[in-house]
Amino acid sequence: MVDVPVDVQPLSTHEELTIGGAQPPGPGAPNAVAGGPGGASGGGNEPAVLTALRRRVDAALDSALDELLPRLEELHPSMGPLTDELRAFTASGKRIRPALLLLGFQAAGGRALSAVEGPALALELLHTCALLHDDVIDQAPSRRGRPSAHQAFADRHRCAAWRGDADAYGRAVAILLGDLAFVQADELFLDAAVPERTLLAGFRLFTQLREEVMAGQALDLHAATAGIDDRAIALQVATLKSGRYSVARPLELGAVLAGAGPELVAGLHAFGDPVGQAFQLADDLLGVFGDPDTTGKSTSSDLAEGKRTVLIAEALARLAPREAAELDAQLGHGPLDANAAARSRELLERSGAREATLTLIRERIHAARDAVAALPVDPTARADLAAMAEYLGDRTS
Repeated sequence: MVDVPVDVQPLSTHEELTIGGAQPPGPGAPNAVAGGPGGASGGGNEPAVLTALRRRVDAALDSALDELLPRLEELHPSMGPLTDELRAFTASGKRIRPALLLLGFQAAGGRALSAVEGPALALELLHTCALLHDDVIDQAPSRRGRPSAHQAFADRHRCAAWRGDADAYGRAVAILLGDLAFVQADELFLDAAVPERTLLAGFRLFTQLREEVMAGQALDLHAATAGIDDRAIALQVATLKSGRYSVARPLELGAVLAGAGPELVAGLHAFGDPVGQAFQLADDLLGVFGDPDTTGKSTSSDLAEGKRTVLIAEALARLAPREAAELDAQLGHGPLDANAAARSRELLERSGAREATLTLIRERIHAARDAVAALPVDPTARADLAAMAEYLGDRTS
């Protein structure tokens, strides 16, 4: 590989990110999460920087898939449904992870975003892999308002009256589709137009990110099946399975690919970890108290799957023994009827677990505010990062 310097020349109109400098809410500003996930939509208050970067990522992802997927289709006509599903699956999404990589790159002085679009897209395909596999693990029937991949391919099997077990076929295809996204993520990451040593450092961090995601998923599965109610373990799951790979590591990756030193990378980690934890804690609240029409997921599925979240750990620690046993008995035993789900939500509310989780979210965002104020970055980068922190801790979807 030839060393290619990052382009630090003034950007063209197409290249330059002309938005930025968003003014984040101050410490006393309203926070919809603080009022409950049913408050003002985080999506309605999306920072301008995220809107612009998502559009950029959408266009780049379309172009990348136009190059990657025909290779698979040329191998055999039966690959067509797989590539169709991958296109449909990736057609929507917030693009938070690739956007944060691009923000980290800019915060570290990177100028030409095209130099690191490949690694940014790699994060989106890794996320695709994680969601496809997660739906298999959780036996989720839908994702983003459409049948989950394993469900769609099981239905295809039934309609064609093929041999064997339709559900097993659907799960197998979804796993392979996730593996495909995982492999293509590597190829896109290696497209980065940065010096070879910088690329190698970034790829090592990308590997660490993936190890953490797998460990978090395994710990989540273990905690649910073993009925572990430890709050520290629940927070570790939130950090590894989602928080760190969604926020801290993408920011660090962007900075590393821009050639940042250890001080800035550590500062971005100190900012990103609490934001990522708040992001996942808010997701846990949405999984029980959110609006299904907005989130695209049931408000009883996490309870049915026995997810041992911080919300659940807080409730079990606060409830009287009889009520704690009642709530615990609802977890991980399959679908809940409307009455059982409502009773579980009542116990979570009355125990103070919901408010405790909201308080922890507020504390994590406050820690992020302190961390971003100390970052050695320009005012525009600082304002954009602060606006992202407020947005990610203030979710309704």
